[in-house]
Amino acid sequence: MRSNYHTHTYRCNHATGTIEDYVKEAIKANIDEVGISDHLPHPGKNIDNYHRMAYEDLEDYFGKIEEAIEKYGDKISIKRSIECEYFPDFGWLYEELKNKYKADYLALGVHFFPYKGEWVYIGRIELTPEILMIYADFVVEAIKSGYFSYLAHPDLFGMTYRNWDKHAEEASKRILKAAEEMDMPIEININGMRRNKLSYNNGERYQYPIKEFWELSKEYNVKRIVGIDAHNPEEMHDLDMGLNFAKEHDLTIIDRLEFNK
Repeated sequence: MRSNYHTHTYRCNHATGTIEDYVKEAIKANIDEVGISDHLPHPGKNIDNYHRMAYEDLEDYFGKIEEAIEKYGDKISIKRSIECEYFPDFGWLYEELKNKYKADYLALGVHFFPYKGEWVYIGRIELTPEILMIYADFVVEAIKSGYFSYLAHPDLFGMTYRNWDKHAEEASKRILKAAEEMDMPIEININGMRRNKLSYNNGERYQYPIKEFWELSKEYNVKRIVGIDAHNPEEMHDLDMGLNFAKEHDLTIIDRLEFNK
């Protein structure tokens, strides 16, 4: 089975294309199941609001997913979702997504984390070993919250923590251990493979996925899944990039999420 559960749309203001555009390309790419998972709005918070829909858009967003299901459901399985940051005081919103809007799953993507009283973006802060551990521990807290079905780009810290050292390994171990304990699938994220490679102490690598992280994942009983993280409909054809990465590193993957969370 070919699947992708990480799909954005024009609503996040840093992607192009409608839900229907992505579904049509997924069909062309021989994908059997696709999850539409644009970025969660942040009502009441002034945190990266430009790069996501407004809270008032949720009804139309999920309505458009329903329209796609009705129109294309005989050709492809379409799942309702949204990619969430974790805020401890957003439990009401996560429950609303599941109960009111019937989201099939909530994807966890930790781009922001609290540091010294502020919410900081992982891609715009110089990660010292100390700050890296603060980030990793927050990811662990998010995993253990129980709201989410899978963890997108678990090695996202590779954007700004360049070297693979004892600190990167320790942060990775904490995240992997939590994912194992919560039986939460972790995502080999293709979006990082589209970006320029970085120089680091072991040569050259993608920003993410980080090969050392995924080699380390073999020491844990974790489920791995490939995610396209599509921001353009044509990227729905990129699934094999992630599948090949998994094959090169001898990683066992699952090809479908279980929708019980």
